Amino acid sequence: MKIGFFKIILILFLSLLISLGSVAAAAEAKEEPQVTVYFPNWNVYSDSRNQVRNLPWDRLDCVNHAFWKVAPRDGGFALVSTDPWADTDPDNPLAHFKQYAECAEKYPDVKILISIGGWTACGYFSEMALTQESRASFIQSCLDTLDAYPFLSGLDIDWEYPGVARAGGDGDEGNPVLGDDKTNYTLFLKELREALDEHFGPGSQILTVCAGASLSTLRHQNYASLHPYVDRINLMTYDMAGSWNSFTSHHTALLGSGSADTAVNHLRSHGVPDRKIAIGSPLYSHGWKLNQLNQNIVGSAAVSLSNGDLTWRELLPLEQAAVPEGTPGWHTGYDHQAEAAYLWNDDPSSSDYLTFYTYDSTVSLQAKLAYINSQNLGGLIVWQVHGDSADADWPMITLMHESLHH
Repeated sequence: MKIGFFKIILILFLSLLISLGSVAAAAEAKEEPQVTVYFPNWNVYSDSRNQVRNLPWDRLDCVNHAFWKVAPRDGGFALVSTDPWADTDPDNPLAHFKQYAECAEKYPDVKILISIGGWTACGYFSEMALTQESRASFIQSCLDTLDAYPFLSGLDIDWEYPGVARAGGDGDEGNPVLGDDKTNYTLFLKELREALDEHFGPGSQILTVCAGASLSTLRHQNYASLHPYVDRINLMTYDMAGSWNSFTSHHTALLGSGSADTAVNHLRSHGVPDRKIAIGSPLYSHGWKLNQLNQNIVGSAAVSLSNGDLTWRELLPLEQAAVPEGTPGWHTGYDHQAEAAYLWNDDPSSSDYLTFYTYDSTVSLQAKLAYINSQNLGGLIVWQVHGDSADADWPMITLMHESLHH
């Protein structure tokens, strides 16, 4: 009897170990880095290739729908679309949310989040976060919205940026600071997380936040205190150079000073787990006109181009037309220390003479993807999905998916 009893105990113990191993393996599988793309609602005014149903759903983990915003309502605040006709109008045959509902049935593993804010729609965040009452009114509106659209998996808070005052104008709400944003931002996320868990069940809804890549903006938020309440912090590791500079530079460098790496390490220094950190890839460029050609193309004096923001698919023909140095025309450049790509033109007979573009190429993207895997990060965010080429079957999105789900 004793031998039989111990055999039973041993079998149960081994079964428990196998079971725990299976749970751990399942948890590890869920921890694969994610491909998250932003889909802007103004795509409704573009061609049919830019519709929700035509996204490469089989190569995506999450779609962040941009943008909804904080708006005053009945003495409190509500979550509203920046373009209700484009998003939810039942009389609009191309309404995005109708298409999301259809796609969610076909691709149930892809998460769909509402992204709240964006550069031009942050005017009421600080006022909303100011008091417990104002936060509660907005949080209730968030719950009501998620109830109304059950295909949604959660919310992405894109407040640009807590504690960083900025004037608006011309359709831009700016970002007024009305109180202690650093404290109130954390309180808002804590109360929102608690409300989501209570209403839908613990962990049932995803809550992510966007963050600027510059340390000058990151220091205005308390990531040590807020990270327990969010599933991911999406670092917008782009626009780190642009029209505000009078010289050429990299707008999405991976390494070096003012890079994705410096932003990642800042979050780590505040205790943010690696898997809660995502970095970004822009599928667009910034451009300048060089004052003159010299040996150091990057860092040269230049004037920003008003039409310098080309999509990746618009840059691809320039890459393909590139010629070796010594032959006038377009040239591809790569900064191996920064892991950053660029293009420039030295053909005096071309209307593009002295033009310089900073962007993410397939080479710099591969460096980012390798970095995400080696650093055990949470994934990659993409602004915005239709910078890729739908006609060529989404080569950049495909590269992201294959690299992060190898």
